Amino acid sequence: MSRKQPTGTHLFPVIWRIQVMKINWKKCFPLVGILFSAMLVLGTANAKDILLYGGNQDIDNIDPATGENYSINASLRSLYDAMFIYRGENIEPLLVESWTASDDAKVWTFKLHEEAVFHDGSPITAESVVYSFNRILEISGPPSWRWAGIADENTAQAVDTHTVRFTLTKPFAPFVGTLTQLFVVNPAIVEANRGDDFGQSYLKLHEAGSGPFTQGRWEIGNIYEFVAVDDYWAGWNNGKHVDGVLWIIQRDAATQKNSLLAGETHIADSPAGSDKDDIANAAGFHITEDVGFFINTLKMNNQGKYTSDVNLRKAIAHTMNYDALPTVLDVKVTVMPGPTPSNFLGYTEAEVPTYDLDKAREHLAKTPWPDGGITLDYVYVTQFPREEIPGLILLEGLSKIGITLNMKPMLWPDMVASCGSVDTGPDLINIYTLPSYLDPDANLYNQYHSGQWGSFNSCSFYKNEDVDAKLDKARVIGDMDQRLALYADAQRQIIADQPSVWMYTEDSLVGFNDCVKGYLYSPMYPITVLFQDLWMDGCN
Repeated sequence: MSRKQPTGTHLFPVIWRIQVMKINWKKCFPLVGILFSAMLVLGTANAKDILLYGGNQDIDNIDPATGENYSINASLRSLYDAMFIYRGENIEPLLVESWTASDDAKVWTFKLHEEAVFHDGSPITAESVVYSFNRILEISGPPSWRWAGIADENTAQAVDTHTVRFTLTKPFAPFVGTLTQLFVVNPAIVEANRGDDFGQSYLKLHEAGSGPFTQGRWEIGNIYEFVAVDDYWAGWNNGKHVDGVLWIIQRDAATQKNSLLAGETHIADSPAGSDKDDIANAAGFHITEDVGFFINTLKMNNQGKYTSDVNLRKAIAHTMNYDALPTVLDVKVTVMPGPTPSNFLGYTEAEVPTYDLDKAREHLAKTPWPDGGITLDYVYVTQFPREEIPGLILLEGLSKIGITLNMKPMLWPDMVASCGSVDTGPDLINIYTLPSYLDPDANLYNQYHSGQWGSFNSCSFYKNEDVDAKLDKARVIGDMDQRLALYADAQRQIIADQPSVWMYTEDSLVGFNDCVKGYLYSPMYPITVLFQDLWMDGCN
């Protein structure tokens, strides 16, 4: 049977009023050293406008050709400029001044802002865009999935100094949406540090961009500093901006709440649901809660020793107590009805596994391990209860059919690395994914097309040639009804193959101090914020 879905889910987020208070410096001693160092970099005159951000996740890779997750993307949007950017629910041109598209959505021509410059003062040209696009395609890292099968090394061409044309190998209607991830790099800096890996070693830890911030201190596992570019070529939203941002690693939700309320940080990006009232009721603080498309999935290694067996995967799916998730997780969640959230374009209603131990045993009986007796690894982010608790629920369910679950916490960068190959891919891994543009392609292609193996999005290592063909076809035809029919067929086949356990979508909770202004929630950026749109008022 289908899992029940709440009514009214086809809604975009409502932004709650943000309230917060002045920072209490007497309680800031743990961060005094951090702040002092930032003052030296930013200049004491403007040091009062340093935004202190409590972030749950590290920023271990800022190369636009290879890095991609919520914290990395937040950094890329700060250090680089893309062709387009999401603000709220809307996509807006950034480097692009104007553009046209052919009727068949195959040829796209973009006029760039002539005043756009890199941080070293050199101009951003059409050749810069071509170079950046081709570098992504050549390296073929996680971000490149957006253009798989629709672009090649001849796609991007400089028409003149500030006009670039993309002639796709096949039509692709959602092309503009993909360009929010085309962050333009400075070719001169990349070439000066090219090495034998097209600059990957250098750009992993050093920026070469044109964005509203430059890079300051960069200490993996500790702190990341963004220094505002006062004369940023694109200007600042509302004419105001912070002078810098310190992204301080705080993996524990309690630490995030306590630091926020003590005045040690201005924003907490992952507070616990149980802390919502504490933050909301504290004088001068508020918390936002917004519905979006932040998807939690247990990805099973479909090529693994045990989880390559479809009946074992189905047995596992039937041992998860889905109804328990909204009651035990410390945040508001909606149980997933399959591979696509019910409020996202392309959702197809279909039967998905429910908690049913009898059915679990039926499927287990069809495997080489009818009585269980096997041990599976469950990998999740260390000190992150929202991923640990589902594992404990699954552990209990699996124990009732004779399967042992080994709980294995890991740091996020190590989890990403484990997804690099079939051999290192865990039996089960808890992964959050997010569609990067509002199209079914953005949700399904990078997770379920076999050509995308090697990314954390595709850590299930799922392969079905029929699904591959449908996903390939759907992204290159223009008729939306035909596309949706293909996506519906693909989803039904994916559900039948059970490559993953579809868990829930999570509402975004972000805690704020009232001196932070300018926040606008975007379903494309759950958890984090657009630093370039924020400013501070009365934080001292």
